[in-house]
Amino acid sequence: MKSKADEFKMPKWMECTWRRTPCNKGRCKICGPINKDREKHIDAGEDPDSWESAFADVGKNLRQTLEMIKQDAAAKGIDITNLDDIQEPPSPSKFPLYTKVKNWWLAVHKLVEAAELDEEMWLYTPEGEDLIWYSLLLPKKVYRQQCNRWHLKMGDNYGEFDYEYTQYVLQESAKILKYSLFELMKIDSKYKSKFLIILTNLQALELKILKI
Repeated sequence: MKSKADEFKMPKWMECTWRRTPCNKGRCKICGPINKDREKHIDAGEDPDSWESAFADVGKNLRQTLEMIKQDAAAKGIDITNLDDIQEPPSPSKFPLYTKVKNWWLAVHKLVEAAELDEEMWLYTPEGEDLIWYSLLLPKKVYRQQCNRWHLKMGDNYGEFDYEYTQYVLQESAKILKYSLFELMKIDSKYKSKFLIILTNLQALELKILKI
């Protein structure tokens, strides 16, 4: 028999944690704090979109998000986790698959930098923007999922709800990336062969990612 925790569904506002086009409403539980984090990085003279800034916010945002999820569940009479029992997971470099996915992102990043120098217009299409956004998101979510798997193996008592939701995010992100690359290969661009290489490597990684 399934417990109430097993039946708990992620709230709709979780979409704003990873979609390229979140609601951006100040009252949103996700967009409000994220916008404040961006302002803090800018005030400190830091790039809010840099890899370093993103990972600096991961731990804090994960705990805050889990706390909000816990509150939503509690309002429904569901106790899904004891946040005090959550252990610190290994660093990203301890997971070989994460390193491979990050290297895939680095290849995309180099391609984007070259395209910017060439003033390629595909960068400003929805497909180009999706490629940039979700290619950066993918390694972050792969690490998140590997942490989820690690927590479950360690017996941390926060259930499988985050693991299942992150699996959904990974599936959606891979689907969006593949569609974007297929569409980009249709345009007349000298980057067409590079899009194919990136797509082929993504498809090889996808099989491993979805088995985490």
